[in-house]
Amino acid sequence: MGVLSKFVPQASSINQTHFRQGYSTFTESVPHFSAWDGSLYDHPMTRAAIERFATACSKLKPEFEGSDWANKPVRKLFETWPNPYMTWPTFLRRVATLYMMDTTAFVVPGLDRSLNTVALFPLKPTNVDIVDYEGEPWCVFHLRTGEDMAIELRRVTILSRFQYLSDFFGSGNAAMHQVLSLMDAQRQAEEQAVQNGARIRFIGRVTGMTHGEDLQAKREQFFIDNLSSKNTTGLMLYDSTFGDIQQVKEDRFVIDTDEMNRVNDQVYAYFGINEAIITNHYSEEDWGAWYEGSIEPFALALGEGISMSELTVDQRRRNRFFFSTSYLQYATPESKRKVLDDMLDRSVMTVNQALDVLQLPNIPGGNVRTMRGEYYLLDENNNVIAESGGHNSDATEENKSPFPPTSDAEPDGNDAA
Repeated sequence: MGVLSKFVPQASSINQTHFRQGYSTFTESVPHFSAWDGSLYDHPMTRAAIERFATACSKLKPEFEGSDWANKPVRKLFETWPNPYMTWPTFLRRVATLYMMDTTAFVVPGLDRSLNTVALFPLKPTNVDIVDYEGEPWCVFHLRTGEDMAIELRRVTILSRFQYLSDFFGSGNAAMHQVLSLMDAQRQAEEQAVQNGARIRFIGRVTGMTHGEDLQAKREQFFIDNLSSKNTTGLMLYDSTFGDIQQVKEDRFVIDTDEMNRVNDQVYAYFGINEAIITNHYSEEDWGAWYEGSIEPFALALGEGISMSELTVDQRRRNRFFFSTSYLQYATPESKRKVLDDMLDRSVMTVNQALDVLQLPNIPGGNVRTMRGEYYLLDENNNVIAESGGHNSDATEENKSPFPPTSDAEPDGNDAA
């Protein structure tokens, strides 16, 4: 199985006779997925739309929120890299590209011999079946190498678009076939027009009785005498075989602007993008709208999917994996200044979070918040470090934080997994 074989137990280790070929759901008797084989990625406009989305998603920041004891191996992945062959930007770009191209993206865990997650991989199978194995649903991935890989459905993160026919998988990009066909027809028409304009340069009338091979020989001789590099005089001469020789005026073929805009608008609407994003000429309003409409839903779905597959039910009550970014990073300096002026001294964000907005490095001890009033400086557990006037906090009632302290007690056995 190549790279994955080092991390995922072989499907052959499972007794195949216990597989039931179908897994029943309320609306789908045999869930099945097939990768779309259309040419969506072969057209410059659609590829650019997918690439802009994937590039924006690659900037997401993997984070963990919750107890220090919950799933330490996966937490370590979120603090370093998802697998030995990818950085997080590469991983996110790959998942986002599969998500847009196939309308379904899979993230599978790499497992050690104790079946603990030690890596996360984006996976592009040709087909996927969900089958029943001893009463539990399993995903059977059919890979391009011709090999199969089986793993429990609960361990797989599945992201999908256009999820209508299936309870698990997206419906594909077949709706773009007509637009792609029109784009390809326009490309071929333009290419053919350019070739014709370069090939036919003169047109004339045959005046004599020359036919067949003699006419072909005359045509070739006319080219050699007048149009080849041998003619250094600039004067064209021809005999009475031809008459009314006229130069063909080259008219460049240009696709109608309205027609091109109509096709482009369909691509923009389908991918939820616009020309400003495609060409990297967007304003902060353009970015904010696109982030909330496209990037944020993807980040939310991926974080929730990994949390669901890597945390137990009890752990998910207090812990989560998520992917974050701040579209304020793409705002103008004036907008950033206004937000920080309004929010930093209201205990809304920490000093380091403000530095993130400014795209500056964090500082030691920067995970503290300032609250307007007597200006209390609070640490991560809402304990008062200092107040206005420079007095250090002590254990008196007047120096207590207005916020309830966060508990750092060791969780129960369910969270210690």
